[in-house]
Amino acid sequence: MSRYYRAVAVDYDGTLTETDTPHPDVLAAIRRARGGGRLVVLVTGRILDSLLTSFPEAELAFDAMVGENGGVIWLPGKGRRAVAQPVAGELDAALAARGVPVERGSVLLATQAAYDHVVLEEIARRGLDVQLVRNRGALMLLPPGVSKGTGLLEALAELGVSGHSTIAVGDAENDHSLVESCELGVAVANAVPALQSHADVVLGERAGRGVIQLLSGPLLRGDLRVQPKRWQIRLGRDLDGSSVRVPGSQINLAITGGPESGKSHLAGLLAERLVTTGYSVCVIDPEGDHVGLEALRGLVVVGGADPTPSAEQVRRLLRLGSLVMDLSQRASDVRGLETRHMLHLLAEHRRRHGTPHWIILDEAHLVPDLARVLGLAPGRFAAGVCAVTWRPERLSSDTLAAMDYAVAFPGLHRAGASALREAGFPVPTGADPPVTRGRIEGLLLNRRAGKPFVADARTSPHLRHWHKYQSAELPYHQRFFFRERDRLTGAVAGSMADFHHEIARAAVEVLRHHASNRDFSRWTEDVIRDHALAERIRSVEERLRRNGSSASEAGRRLLLEAIETHYQGR
Repeated sequence: MSRYYRAVAVDYDGTLTETDTPHPDVLAAIRRARGGGRLVVLVTGRILDSLLTSFPEAELAFDAMVGENGGVIWLPGKGRRAVAQPVAGELDAALAARGVPVERGSVLLATQAAYDHVVLEEIARRGLDVQLVRNRGALMLLPPGVSKGTGLLEALAELGVSGHSTIAVGDAENDHSLVESCELGVAVANAVPALQSHADVVLGERAGRGVIQLLSGPLLRGDLRVQPKRWQIRLGRDLDGSSVRVPGSQINLAITGGPESGKSHLAGLLAERLVTTGYSVCVIDPEGDHVGLEALRGLVVVGGADPTPSAEQVRRLLRLGSLVMDLSQRASDVRGLETRHMLHLLAEHRRRHGTPHWIILDEAHLVPDLARVLGLAPGRFAAGVCAVTWRPERLSSDTLAAMDYAVAFPGLHRAGASALREAGFPVPTGADPPVTRGRIEGLLLNRRAGKPFVADARTSPHLRHWHKYQSAELPYHQRFFFRERDRLTGAVAGSMADFHHEIARAAVEVLRHHASNRDFSRWTEDVIRDHALAERIRSVEERLRRNGSSASEAGRRLLLEAIETHYQGR
């Protein structure tokens, strides 16, 4: 059974039942769902006391209840809690004086839709900020911003479940926010036409029979994949300017290409878009490229000089949101082991709690058997894995076969392209697509076709190999010793941060000496092993060699800018 959907949120009147109480078969289906590990939450416009009068078993039948159209939540052992301030009490007497029957809850005021014109007049007369919500023939007066959707998300947060791990089902006008707040929105067959057209799935049965169909059907079993349009993730634009998107859930994605072709940029962009859309994401970052994602609200960076978090720490961090695991300061020979250990922790957390919705693994070739570690297989939809690598041919055939999409950037070598083709992706033969200055262009592939696109800009900084720039100290024999001719100046760089600092304050004679010998680019190439930055520095050295003292200060500025632009994504 698929474990992607952890909870089902169900409306009451018109959805769970068309009478005062649900049919025993419906309650039996709910018990089976809960016994199988699902949470079932009742979401109703009713005042809970009124509901319990006709259905006293409700507190035993559900894992949580949301009443008063989102204004009140109830949880076992915690009781009820209002999640908004009540509608102004002065309306009760004013409406009663005009013959409008009202029922007051903890938050809302309920009446009939036939009195809407009177209600609007009294609200306007008093200058109140009150929203009116219809539910077929009923009318609810609520504080602004309160809805079934907001109330459900509050209850799910108490239960430790994401809306992206939840299916919601309803039938009426006030269920629009309910179905929008969850990963998948479902309407029963007797739902109002507007909700049916808005829902992702319309069931073939009415009310309680439809709920039974949902709870025992292919969606929860994992035999049917539905990917709502509202949760599509934009990666960029195609050559005509149209948006290029991938589903936000239940897919796997491989990102491949040569060094500095755009792989890490796109992986970071994907993480940004997922986090801001409310998905839980874990990025495993062997090279320190993604620590800039900490600029996003709800995401924290762990690792670096600290140990890999324990299973309990992972649980706590993911309950708060998303994380980046920075392994850049680990020795190169242990990064693969640390990566594999972290993946096992995440796989177990997913099995128990459903999150993270996405695991983004940079340098994925460190774990060739990724499919086995995370339980991936073609046709299994509860996925959410992004494998980023410049060597896709090192991934197992099972791993590539489990990918639903692939992005190929320039520089993908022949063996990698061949591996993708063997996995069914139509990678074209011949030259790479062009890369235009200021644009990162790639090819989004499924197993039917490919579409060229230009990746969007990111809001968080892309920090390439940040561990080499920020703080990692090189062994003594690998450090850069600054000289003026044959004399040591005393300045030494043990990291790229030191290197940047010393270039900024070095005498012009020192700069000219090292530039004339191509020392800066040689050290960057041989020790830091950053070929792209070495090439940038080499071009600046050549300018210094050609123009001598007249180019010294300009050369210094260009050297500093080359480092800053390369590592900090500026």
